[in-house]
Amino acid sequence: MHSEELKLPKDIELKFHRLGPPSLNSLCLPLSGLYHPLDNEQSSEYLLKNHFKNYDLSPNNFVNIENLFSVNSNFGKLLVNETLQGLLIFINKSENEITIKNLKMKMRIDDYRCRVDQPLEVEIPNTPIVIPPKKSYTIKVKAPINFVAKHRIDIYFNTLSPAYDQLYYKIKQRTIVKENTEYYTVTNGSVEFIMVKMLSFESINPLKINEFFHNSQVNKCFIEVRISNAISYPLTILDIYLTPKNKKNDKIPLVKSLEQIKNNNNRNKNKNDSKYIVLQSEEQIRILFKVDNTDFLYDVKKLQLNIVWLNHFDFTEKLYIYEFSNNLNTYNDYYKISVTEKPEDDIILNQNFKIIINLQSKNLSKKYSISLSQEPLKDDDISTDREIEIIDIIEKKMELNAKTPSNNFVLICKSDILGNVYLPKLKFSIYEGDKNIPIENIYESLLTFNCISKI
Repeated sequence: MHSEELKLPKDIELKFHRLGPPSLNSLCLPLSGLYHPLDNEQSSEYLLKNHFKNYDLSPNNFVNIENLFSVNSNFGKLLVNETLQGLLIFINKSENEITIKNLKMKMRIDDYRCRVDQPLEVEIPNTPIVIPPKKSYTIKVKAPINFVAKHRIDIYFNTLSPAYDQLYYKIKQRTIVKENTEYYTVTNGSVEFIMVKMLSFESINPLKINEFFHNSQVNKCFIEVRISNAISYPLTILDIYLTPKNKKNDKIPLVKSLEQIKNNNNRNKNKNDSKYIVLQSEEQIRILFKVDNTDFLYDVKKLQLNIVWLNHFDFTEKLYIYEFSNNLNTYNDYYKISVTEKPEDDIILNQNFKIIINLQSKNLSKKYSISLSQEPLKDDDISTDREIEIIDIIEKKMELNAKTPSNNFVLICKSDILGNVYLPKLKFSIYEGDKNIPIENIYESLLTFNCISKI
């Protein structure tokens, strides 16, 4: 006997409306009817369609809220550190009453590293939801956006209606109903359709960040950070601070405060202007952090840049965290390097001077044998012929272990070139324990000097 399938009625529509603060009306519509008198319907000049009920100013000279603010109906971009807030609306399009039961929701995040399910802040009623014909039911949904990824909100529920039962038994009277438990069930004579709806969106970073490490005579370091506004509207920067990831209370100081940076970038200084930085779309600022003693940096693998910011027309502060690796050229897993002696003033042409480079073991339980040599220039190396001459390296090899945690290389140098000169390329070869294959660290222009004639 021929069987007939019970078709899923398209009587429930789901909509999601994102909630956000109102923005200023950018249409520049007049606040009164002076430009086009409403009582002059014959005027063909400056025709204007009246989208508002009233163009007059409100009492006490307050601007009409209808003309001043607008509500954006677009979903827009979701930014990391924001909270998605929206209204999930169940719309009954049919002429029959519909009941929703077993409502469940979850957010799935497809990160490039993994797929995770994140809980949603949503109050789902325990009892079935009854929606009258041509009516709707609304649920508020909140979801924190923690990182860049594809997000998907999965919505599971069952729908019941007397109309479903009537349709089911009408088919059953004339033929066999083709059962399909994947999208409906029949329990105690009542038909329940199994519904699954999905809402997909992506999140992006509000800021684009690049970091650069500048070694300053080995013992000091500058960390340059370039911050760009990666979205299409302005962002406000309230505060920026840099810390080691494992020591979040140790702030690395800024060379200039944000207010100084802002004033330097702003030619038209206004005393009443805000002290905070407003970044326009694709605008970039450069900030500099100073490390006076690089010794503590050798214990830091990751650094954390913290940016307190505000979105456009949103007064809720947000914290954007950007982590990056310690890319200081002298950073390594074996030793800390410092210069304990060098000329503090200008060097004299053709006069010998001494440089003492200290190495301190980072792993006292291990034994290191380290040798120092001058690395010759290769054919593809760019040389400006401004390298100083290393006359001798006293004790070209050292041991670092529990008994000798610290040791020195002594370099005797001179320069026969006036002006700015620098150390040639140095190679540190590290042998761990009894291993015969070394690990090599090569440094270019580790120190610079100014060479002058003898007075």
